[in-house]
Amino acid sequence: MLEVIVEGPGAAKDAEVCGANRLEVVSAIAEGGLTPSYGVISEIVATVKIPSMIMIRPHSHSFVYDKADQAVIQKDIEMVKKIGATGIVFGALTEAGEIDTDLLDKVIEWKGELDLTFHRAIDATADIEASYQLLRNQYGASITQILTSGGADKAFQAVERLKSWIQDSKHYPSSFAILVGSGVDLTTIADLQAQLQHHTYHVGGGARIDGDFSKGIAADKVAELQSFIQ
Repeated sequence: MLEVIVEGPGAAKDAEVCGANRLEVVSAIAEGGLTPSYGVISEIVATVKIPSMIMIRPHSHSFVYDKADQAVIQKDIEMVKKIGATGIVFGALTEAGEIDTDLLDKVIEWKGELDLTFHRAIDATADIEASYQLLRNQYGASITQILTSGGADKAFQAVERLKSWIQDSKHYPSSFAILVGSGVDLTTIADLQAQLQHHTYHVGGGARIDGDFSKGIAADKVAELQSFIQ
């Protein structure tokens, strides 16, 4: 399963045609990805058949959200539900660098039947193993997948942790899957696969011409990435 980041309906359609299995829809990729607009989400849902996961992130300052931010988050989730996307991508931390369980509880209630990816906020926690265990033990049935690099800047730098988490997920088939992301491209996928033997990856620049979001989806890269993971 190859999930590709897109910012608009054109890239979404190109990713689908080129063989992506799922989309992560964002705006402002240069800021790490923020909530996309109503127009972008509705056009993608109307024109693309593969699943679309919508980023819910009101700002790029941090993963800490105050009451005003939370009001925006709730309304954006309602928007996603009304449009009919597959799910949402979300993560939140406290000032102490722990998972914000109070807000996560609210988001799980607000999302209803939408799928939920808990994103790389987990990689920014003060104690990543404790955060992982909290999510696995308390939210395993409510989260669809965790997007993670294993706590490193790039996934290939945290192979042992990722390997452990992937094996762990096999023991909990009703719990969340591990979606490996950050630094996944044609220069790293062979080694990642040799060590992880995994089938669920998340790519951004790795699926682009020259690794550049402004230059569009590279069909040959998507096809070659898929050849490693299918």
